[in-house]
Amino acid sequence: MLLYVVIGASGLVLLLLMMFVGEIFGGDHDVHVESDVGGHLDVDHGGGPSIFSTRIIGSFLTAFGVGGVVARYYGLSHPISSGIGMVAGVILAGVVYQFARLLYSQQASSEVKMSSLVGQAAEVTVRIPEGGVGQITMTVAGERSTHIARSADGSALSMGTPVTVKALSGESVLVERVRPAGSTA
Repeated sequence: MLLYVVIGASGLVLLLLMMFVGEIFGGDHDVHVESDVGGHLDVDHGGGPSIFSTRIIGSFLTAFGVGGVVARYYGLSHPISSGIGMVAGVILAGVVYQFARLLYSQQASSEVKMSSLVGQAAEVTVRIPEGGVGQITMTVAGERSTHIARSADGSALSMGTPVTVKALSGESVLVERVRPAGSTA
């Protein structure tokens, strides 16, 4: 029975450490095993929860230990107690995993992808000198953002000029002055 108590207690301690220390050091990180030559561990910071999450593993260990202790208390053998602990661990880990997936799916991202900027309207907010860089401000998907910009044809653009993003150029965008309707020049 002591073995199951130690396993369950270590899982509980792991969960408590995640609760208190995890907030200080950045929380829970998921570990994914990559299958290249030799394989390596990769810490993932996005894409949803993993079954190898510290919270999921801690939940499994805690439930395994509790299931084993209860089974041994009722006089069941070690193999049967381990089986009961395994079932309890898988059930609790599954519940925690599904809950984590639910929480992750409710998250929203305010990240603006650079490729989505091409073709969007903007306004020059910091003058773009001839052949130089300035700044534009735009609203994409309800999010206001500013970007370093260059004129696509190299001409100067004054503050307040309406522009359209024509292309990406590294970390900056190439913009073109919006021509009034009916204008040929």
